[in-house]
Amino acid sequence: MTSTNHKKKVLIDLTDYGNITMGFGQIAENYAKLFAESDHDDFQLIYMMPKGFVGGNVEVLEKKGIYRYIPFLLPKIDVWHAVNQQRKIYPAHDNGKLIYTIHDLNFLVEKKPAKAARYLKRMQKRCDQASVITAISQYTADIAKKNIDLKGKEIRVIYNGVERIDMQPGKQPRFATGRPFFFTIGQIREKKNFHLLIDVMKEFPEYDLYICGDTNCGREVYSNKIRSEIAEKGLTNVYLTGTISQEEKTWLYRNCEALLFPSQGEGFGIPPIEAMQFGKAVFAAARTSLPEICGGYGFLWEKLTTEEMVDSIRKNLPGFYDDKARIEKIKQYAFSFSYESHIKAYLDLYRELL
Repeated sequence: MTSTNHKKKVLIDLTDYGNITMGFGQIAENYAKLFAESDHDDFQLIYMMPKGFVGGNVEVLEKKGIYRYIPFLLPKIDVWHAVNQQRKIYPAHDNGKLIYTIHDLNFLVEKKPAKAARYLKRMQKRCDQASVITAISQYTADIAKKNIDLKGKEIRVIYNGVERIDMQPGKQPRFATGRPFFFTIGQIREKKNFHLLIDVMKEFPEYDLYICGDTNCGREVYSNKIRSEIAEKGLTNVYLTGTISQEEKTWLYRNCEALLFPSQGEGFGIPPIEAMQFGKAVFAAARTSLPEICGGYGFLWEKLTTEEMVDSIRKNLPGFYDDKARIEKIKQYAFSFSYESHIKAYLDLYRELL
């Protein structure tokens, strides 16, 4: 990166750019487009990313592994935004102010104690370095406060932006059977609890269930477990589809009877908000951030037992779509998680630190 620009500089770490099959990659894609289109004439915006990006008044700093070990090679920066806690490259301590964004602390329950302790020590180090710490939900902020010594620093909650997809074109996937269906989506990992839906679907033979997401995310044992359970129980109405396109996802949200989301590892939880954009019924686990994010508009499973999950669907789904006023409120609630508000919140924060 070469520049003769004398404006103050804000760097956004978008090193996940291009990896659209994962949530952080989708965030990087949206950030790259929307920050470039934003009004930031009073400072220079720099993206650190693995490949070039063209658009808007933005400079690009190519990601290089050596920056992780020798941060003094990085250019002078005034504000550095680490957009999630998994970033590996950071500026030297005397090179500008750091915004450190925490999405979750799932490692505390997902990793073995020794590895979790290492992750927590690394997070503590970054919080010590940060001028401002942000979290994507109040739940995430509260968990961070319990496990990290903030040394008097506040954590600001800036909710995730959720891309508006309800007006986008859809495309029917080839696996769609034409029968009424439930939908769920996410990386096929244990914390998503997708296996709990198999017994639920035994009680709904008139519906299909499409479980969509990356089955090759380092958790192939779990994907195989789901396939085995489907086969062993002789179910013909549950489909583990693999990854889907954006157009297919839009079609599935638009046409499903409900989103079933039993996850217990969400720092935010985008699928419930996406489903609500279409005014769909959302059934979700009363775990982690989901009660907060559903905002009283989803049906929460307090106990993740087959009986309670089935009973809730049978009780709440019939007649759900008859209440047009409630559906409109659900949509407006979902639209409140706009990327415009999210981007503005960070632009305001950048200017505050500058």
